[in-house]
Amino acid sequence: MPTNLHALIRYRTIDECLAQRHKQWTWEDLSEACADKIYEYDGIDVSPSRRTIMYDIQHMRSGKLGYVAPIIYDRINKSYSYEDPDFSIQKFPLSKDDLFELQYALSILKNFKGFQNTSGIENIITKLEHTVTLQESADKEVVHFDHSLNEPGQKWLHELYDYIQHENVVEITYLPFYLDEPYKRTISPYVIKEYDNRWFLICWDHNRNDYRNFALDRLVSIEKQAIRFHREPDFDPKRYFEDIVGVTLPKDQTIQNIQFRVQGDDAKYLITKPIHISQQLISQSEDGHVFSIQVIPNYELEIILFSFGERLEVLSPLSLRQTMQERSQRMHEIYR
Repeated sequence: MPTNLHALIRYRTIDECLAQRHKQWTWEDLSEACADKIYEYDGIDVSPSRRTIMYDIQHMRSGKLGYVAPIIYDRINKSYSYEDPDFSIQKFPLSKDDLFELQYALSILKNFKGFQNTSGIENIITKLEHTVTLQESADKEVVHFDHSLNEPGQKWLHELYDYIQHENVVEITYLPFYLDEPYKRTISPYVIKEYDNRWFLICWDHNRNDYRNFALDRLVSIEKQAIRFHREPDFDPKRYFEDIVGVTLPKDQTIQNIQFRVQGDDAKYLITKPIHISQQLISQSEDGHVFSIQVIPNYELEIILFSFGERLEVLSPLSLRQTMQERSQRMHEIYR
């Protein structure tokens, strides 16, 4: 346990001791009490020195910790106590800045309610809301998350998390949108990815001997299997997602230099919100801004490029340009 956490334990322990008025607390008594607490929390047998206890008392008095503890010293009995018998650092009110930071943290934490693996957060939030006097604006939504955390795939998160942590092979029953009947796959789960308001499982498909991704909202069931976990030595989640947009990694494809021209205000939009981390502005003129990205073309990239409509033109590679042209022609046929 880091030293700063030991210090927090000592501050709280000293506070609890000095709040007990029936006893005179010498530095040795405080050191012994702190040692007991550290052992209880961390299993480490250590007794704080006199110098450490003196520094702790000095810090508690200084106001640097967010409060000024009224600790007084009795020279006759060589003991410490609180001058104010009702004082406690646990009762000390939060500042306006503290309240603001707490409200901000709560607004984020509340969006994770529903995760079984983080159910403890809900208890913490409840305790905070009932023990801390929040300002009236606490109920005002300031930070809004675009995605819902109660999607159909949500229920599989805690189970898959455990399987990934323990490297368990599982058999999934999966029903894609384009089929009427589900099929089964034996997989070694690697990582869970959230993309475009949906959850995906990136895994090794034992049936196909290749990487696959499955949308969690299309899972029907999951069953643990007594099979050796397949660990692909070259798999690195950061590297896997680095060369693509979205979650689909096409097989036997390489990274390509993709260039496209964007018209009007959409160019300004792309400058502030790049399609990919590799995006660069190549040139700009009256005809538009030309950008480039270094990625492996996939379905998700096509959808993003096509979403700009007539305001974006793919310049290269030729294969992607032809794909976009075919999509445009099919759309033209629909709306003709």
